[in-house]
Amino acid sequence: MESEHEVNVFNTYKQEENNFTNGLFSLLRLSVHERPQFIASFIKQLLDLTIHEVLDSRVRVRVLRRIQLADAELCGRSCCIRFETKIESGKLRPEQVRRHLKELDRRPGRLKRLVLLTPDDGESSYIKGFLKLDATRILHLSWKRVCDFLRESVRNKQRSVFSMLVSQFLEHIQEKIFEQDMAGVITKIAFDEYSEVFPTTTAEHTGYLDALPTDKQWNTPRLYKELDGKGRKLLLYDRCAQSITAEVEIKKVKKDIRRYGKAFPWSNVFAGKPTIFPSPISLAHIRSIQGFENFGKGRSPYRNVTCEQYGRLLMSASSPSGRTNRAI
Repeated sequence: MESEHEVNVFNTYKQEENNFTNGLFSLLRLSVHERPQFIASFIKQLLDLTIHEVLDSRVRVRVLRRIQLADAELCGRSCCIRFETKIESGKLRPEQVRRHLKELDRRPGRLKRLVLLTPDDGESSYIKGFLKLDATRILHLSWKRVCDFLRESVRNKQRSVFSMLVSQFLEHIQEKIFEQDMAGVITKIAFDEYSEVFPTTTAEHTGYLDALPTDKQWNTPRLYKELDGKGRKLLLYDRCAQSITAEVEIKKVKKDIRRYGKAFPWSNVFAGKPTIFPSPISLAHIRSIQGFENFGKGRSPYRNVTCEQYGRLLMSASSPSGRTNRAI
């Protein structure tokens, strides 16, 4: 056995995210015996790195247990790839990432990378902010891409102990990450003079969809603290059209001093340009998703959206490529 960092599929940890790290790296270590090129494929397909020595079963696959270290690593003679794992979006800390980069400097090898493995949207301004800390050495990897890779790895393959473990791990990710982590908030648009939002453009007012290209914030009647700088999305539900028509990543939430003492005092500041869905997400589709069966019937002005629900919502709004919408 190799020290305290040895990978063991039966290890359990107090922090649940460490159990996910251990599960993934246990699968990578076990793959050496059944599929020698599995780790190389994992690194090439998910990280766009080519490291020939990972084909050698002697490559070091470890879960790092000390609090100041990253969560896991794949190391060989000429490389060191370390992983910082989160199972909730919006949980990365700049000081933690900087500390891991300093630790990486001390490791031997020519190729060194720090991988941020999280449920966050890799295209969000939130994640791009972390990548800017070191554009060369920091990479982001989403749990969704990991799941897609693992699912494809067992598709049409002969049933084995390894494939069974992969399938069980996928179920665990689904239940504990995608069905619990928050992706954003749906807010029901209030059209009136108090909100200063209008459904269509007239001689007196500009409709909200026409105004979005130049807008920099969206005001709400209450604080949506879950959106504050965590890369999550605000989705706009149009009661007149009975559909979600647009979304935008929120950079921060603050009190709007212009609206002090008025309705809709909370300003959700945009992190980038909003996206108008070419195919609005209909009420029928929203209600077909588990947890949203009664959407629109209550008086609450907003609803939280999990990663699983968000992915299903976008199925009716996305282009054939699966994600790209018309940015405005």
